[in-house]
Amino acid sequence: MPRYLDPAEAKAKMISKGVWPISVWPGSDKRWLSVCTDCGSYVTPTYRNVMQPGRGGCNPCARRKAAETRRTPHVDAVQVMRAVGVEPLESFPGVDVPWRCRCLNALCPGLWMGDPADIRPRLSDARASRTSACKYCARIAIRPERAAQGMIVGGVEPKEGYKSAWSPWPCVCLRCGAGDITPTYANVVHGGQGGCKHCSGRLRVPDQQAVSEIRTAGADPLEAYPGVNKRWRCRCRAANCPGPADRIIYPRLGWLRRGAQACKWCAGVVIDPLAARDVMVSQARLVPLEPYPGVRERWKCRCMNCQSIVHPTLGSVNSRGTGCSECADFGFQRGNPGLLYLVTHQRLQAAKIGICNLNTRRIERHEGRGWQRHAMLAFPLGRDAELLEKQVLAEWRAQGWRPVLDGGKPYDGWTETVLLDEEVSAQMIWQGVLDLHERVAAVAVT
Repeated sequence: MPRYLDPAEAKAKMISKGVWPISVWPGSDKRWLSVCTDCGSYVTPTYRNVMQPGRGGCNPCARRKAAETRRTPHVDAVQVMRAVGVEPLESFPGVDVPWRCRCLNALCPGLWMGDPADIRPRLSDARASRTSACKYCARIAIRPERAAQGMIVGGVEPKEGYKSAWSPWPCVCLRCGAGDITPTYANVVHGGQGGCKHCSGRLRVPDQQAVSEIRTAGADPLEAYPGVNKRWRCRCRAANCPGPADRIIYPRLGWLRRGAQACKWCAGVVIDPLAARDVMVSQARLVPLEPYPGVRERWKCRCMNCQSIVHPTLGSVNSRGTGCSECADFGFQRGNPGLLYLVTHQRLQAAKIGICNLNTRRIERHEGRGWQRHAMLAFPLGRDAELLEKQVLAEWRAQGWRPVLDGGKPYDGWTETVLLDEEVSAQMIWQGVLDLHERVAAVAVT
């Protein structure tokens, strides 16, 4: 027979455990309505469970105490946030709770007119971040004032607040005054597109007006107007068109409005292979050694003067009058003595390989941009220095050494650079250059 338990004694024991019974005694294994003396919550524990060693009567308090044991210390959480570029401004609220901080980047895109950005990253997000916990520095968000400024620079003025990069944004064109345009921030600022459909020529016009425009541009339409940015089958009106006999072309009205020519043959964008060969022979004195690859592709040719093999493009010959690089009296002269040099940059922690002819100020110009001269190697012929430079760069890239950017942006000669660190020093790099030079020289002798 179970021992009789005095209700007053049971109530006293419950109070000692932190819960105050507020109903009549139901029995040791029945729920007893009580109030937690710690948090004030209404709870219904049983007397038997509360009296177990290490047990309490309030489940909310138990869960909170368990969470406190797993909680990241404030000092450790602050160190994690500082490591990803932000400084907390309040006590640590929890791993998955937004934490008010300020960005430590002096050039933070969230800064506007001296007003710092309001950022609230979570510690869990900061731990997974590879760049910055600041949403503006990480390019996840943009400050509304800065977004509006970007639109104004793009030629349109917003009429309401910023929503998102891809949301239509009601604006007024600053050029023609049109107020019925809704460009997106991504297209105007990131894509570099015009924000006004009227000024950009994307708006469809009546068919008669389109036909008049295409004829003014030098083409006769052979089909109905398809749309401003669709190919339109036409015939070139120029009597001396260098294209095929039928002179069929497919211009776009939108391109013509932006200054393009209607006929690709008259514009020189496309050229007959035989005519292209005649241009290379007559203008540049170069004999092509392979079929015509295209106006912007490198074309293997032999110089009729020095018999060197060169690779110019037809576009460069037409536009700049270039020809054989060996015969040219400008740029790097492969037939003259040359230097291969290595320079270093302390701020970028980078080394750069390069070539130049003697009695030039190439290295001095590098020194004016913060580079320091490390070593040089002279060659009787510049083409030997150029060959060694190409082999050195190939060796660098084969080892996984990537070029160095300045603040994430390219600069003059950045593709010939490599990062310096504790394992890769300038002296080690130059020794590798000398070793590679010896191997190349030994192969040339044999």
